[in-house]
Parts: sequence; structure tokens; C-alpha cells
Amino acid sequence: MKRAPAGLSLMELLVVIAMISILGAIAIPSTNRSVLNLPSSALEFEANMRLTRGNATGRGVHYRVAISSNSYDIERLQFNSATQTWEPDPRFAKEIVSLPKNISIGSGTGERIEFNSRGLLEPNLDGTPAALVTVELHDESNGQVKTIRIWPSGQIQEV
Repeated sequence: MKRAPAGLSLMELLVVIAMISILGAIAIPSTNRSVLNLPSSALEFEANMRLTRGNATGRGVHYRVAISSNSYDIERLQFNSATQTWEPDPRFAKEIVSLPKNISIGSGTGERIEFNSRGLLEPNLDGTPAALVTVELHDESNGQVKTIRIWPSGQIQEV
């Protein structure tokens, strides 16, 4: 008496994979992507701040981040010996990071964060020490907020 071979045939396996793929293609577009925008935007902002600070210390120059309501600009600076100030370096393009359409920056808009070559926040123009900078990213679709702090020591922390 012959027994039938145990297991799945290749054809059965392909049919199962095709069915799972079709169900996945139907389910993925219905997920709410706006839920993912705020956490990923906050992580990207933190990573860019850390990268900017690392570039300042690693390259021995200043970097500035200018924050607006829906984007932030990162630019490399060069020292102008005539005016004794750090100014945008024309050899390097300014990087503009745009936020997703439902994410905005509330607190922190208008701030200019400048990291010096030691990774610290540069003191204010009037000579006063740099203060703690708080940046709030708002998700307008669900009202959630992520708060990120940049300390005068250059450390970046999500609250």
C-alpha cells in the first residue's frame, strides 16, 4: 500500500503566498500613517541635531539650525576674520528639512541654534550664556505633542 507524500506542494505554497500578499495589499493603505508622522519627525529632528553637533565638533567649525513653523535649515558657518563673526559658508549648500504636512513646530519657532566647535551652544550676541532651547512638534491631526530640549551643553533630549 502506497502512502501519499507528506507536506505541501510548491503550487500550494505559491497559492498561500499569493493570498497573503493580496490581503496585505488591501490592509496596508487603510492604516493611519499620521500616527507615525509625529514620532518619526521627532526622531529625525533629534538625529539631525545630533548630526549637526557632531559635524561642528568633528570639523572644527560652527553649524547653525534655524527653526521655522514647518521646516528647519541647517547650515555650515565659516569665520570672518574682518568682522570677527561666524557667517554662512558659501561653499556649502544650506540643508532644508521639511516636516510632513500635518506636523508643525510650535514652541521653538524662530530660534537659531548654533553649535560651536566644542559642541556647545554658542552664547548670545550680547554675551549672555546660551539658554535651554525647547522645541515642540505638534501633530495637528490628533493634537499630540513631542517636546525636545537642546541644552547649552549641546545635549539633545526628548521629554
